[in-house]
Amino acid sequence: MAVTSISLTRVSHNLQTISMLEALRSNSLNLYLDQNRLATGNRLNAPSEDPVAAFRAMQTSELLEGQDQLLKNISHADSILSATDSAIGEVNSQLTDAHNIALSMINGTTSSEERQSEAQLVLGIINQLVSVGNRKYQDIQLFGGQRTQTTPFTQDYGVAVYRGDTGSLTAHVDVNQDSAINLTGAELFGALSSGVTGWADLNPALGDDTRLADVSGAAGRGIQLGMVRLALSSPAVSFAVDLSQADTAGDVIDMIKGAAEQAGLTVGPGGDLDVSFNAARNGYQIDAASGTVTIDDLGQGTTARDLGIAGSGASITGGDLNAKVTGMTRVSSLFGGAGAALGTIHIENGHLAADVDLSGAQTVQEILNRINTAGVEVQAQINEAANGIDVLNPVSGFAMKIGEAGGNTAEVLGIRSMHAGTLLSEMNQGKGVQTSPGHNDLNIQAKDGTQFQVSLSGSRTIQDVLDRINAAAAAAGVAVTADLTDVGNGIRITDNTGGAGELVISRADLSYAIDGLGLEGRTTGNQIVGTDVNGKVPDSVFTALRDLYDGLMSDDEAKIGDAAARLEGFMTTASRLRGQVGARSQAMSTRQQLTEDAVTSTKALLSQIKDLDYTEAITKFQQAQMALQANLLTGSRLMQISLLDYL
Repeated sequence: MAVTSISLTRVSHNLQTISMLEALRSNSLNLYLDQNRLATGNRLNAPSEDPVAAFRAMQTSELLEGQDQLLKNISHADSILSATDSAIGEVNSQLTDAHNIALSMINGTTSSEERQSEAQLVLGIINQLVSVGNRKYQDIQLFGGQRTQTTPFTQDYGVAVYRGDTGSLTAHVDVNQDSAINLTGAELFGALSSGVTGWADLNPALGDDTRLADVSGAAGRGIQLGMVRLALSSPAVSFAVDLSQADTAGDVIDMIKGAAEQAGLTVGPGGDLDVSFNAARNGYQIDAASGTVTIDDLGQGTTARDLGIAGSGASITGGDLNAKVTGMTRVSSLFGGAGAALGTIHIENGHLAADVDLSGAQTVQEILNRINTAGVEVQAQINEAANGIDVLNPVSGFAMKIGEAGGNTAEVLGIRSMHAGTLLSEMNQGKGVQTSPGHNDLNIQAKDGTQFQVSLSGSRTIQDVLDRINAAAAAAGVAVTADLTDVGNGIRITDNTGGAGELVISRADLSYAIDGLGLEGRTTGNQIVGTDVNGKVPDSVFTALRDLYDGLMSDDEAKIGDAAARLEGFMTTASRLRGQVGARSQAMSTRQQLTEDAVTSTKALLSQIKDLDYTEAITKFQQAQMALQANLLTGSRLMQISLLDYL
């Protein structure tokens, strides 16, 4: 380390002073920097000292911060899983108690008083399970799905009502991995296990404002946007179209037209090239005025194939892009653009009932909102396939029924609970409809006194039942018809004979079909309208417990036994779910250990980059001190003025 920058002889006093000051400043700075390094423990005082090392240190520090956050996420996730595991254990314990009560009460020696006494214990179990279902961890509802601030279960109407959803909570536990960390009330308690699954494909048409993100694509894999090439044989023109920035179905048309015009083509009906939606309104139509048009992908892209327009010909009719139903889907675009004339539907849920007017609804979201706010405690939502509407029943013990209020709106939307396609095996909460194979099931007497029998053997659906009745009436020459009622829900038998007697339906050959079909109704005028025996009751823990309570209170051993069997199934489910939660927790513990090891390695790497070598630093500090002292001593001597300075 230099004491002075240069040797000075016969130079001006000012130059000597400046040179000495520069040396002093340099040595003082070196001393300060070494002191700062010793005080902070950092090898670098500023990025300018070693830009490469400073950049590596910044990158490593950011990596360490991310790893620390992952550790916090993993710890939080593991805590939620531990709380969930504990809650499931309590659920299993309560279910075991209820199951034991049910088994002990299925015998002929138990008195009504004893059963009614045990029924009160069942009510206590219901209350305890509701409390477990509303368990929190750090103000987060464990079983509410993504509604973490909403109490999942209430006991309105004397039964349990699920207010949560089916969404998953996830934790970011690795750079590219989010893991589910919760169970919903629907999974553990079966609280949303039943509903009307939308069976009608609403099939929305493509429109200019249909987002490409909301279509499945011609291959069902979505649409990867990129470059496509169009080539016309007459006139011989080829041009590329960049669709990478297209957002809607209308953008695709506009971009192709714009590129065609830039290529010198006339665009539109009667022009060289016309681009529009196809007649089915589910894809595109590209027409050449003469010759052929060829469309293919550029490079490794799949845009033309995903859009269903890859090919060659005088015209190309694009494949079905399968537009999804969203909340913003307009009612006028449903059913391929034909739209739907909506009216009023009738919904019953236990003792709750409402007529819901859907006329004038402009979008699917308006339909959902009107159903959800009708005051009958149902949840209408777009189904998982995004092609229809599901209506779920969150009220355990209540039977949800959806029918008509003088029209066919529920049928059109695919949310009628008992419809032509309803499987007989699914009716009556899965008990089905018992027919008598090889025998008649129904005996129908018309108002004019004519009788005929109906065999339902081999029938699978409600439509099969209607067809059998109508065929039997036609064969007997009786003016009796069967269809589904347009007020409420159920099978309607109409007598058009004009007789003065009474229309009567009775069981034939001791068949139970009349009961399973809900045709025990009384005659009103010339019609018998049955009941909806396909009501959707959640197959939940609370429904089973409520049935057990009712069975105990009414001395119904069959009902008690049925509830016991269902509770056993829920115990198995709870054990399985507890195993899943335990496996997730174990995986979290493993991941936590791996992340901690990664943090240790990252800290070691960061230390190598930025931490100070104290032995080296102390040596350099002492050298800087000596240099500064020597510089001061030498400078004082050099600054003495002699006669030579004036010569």
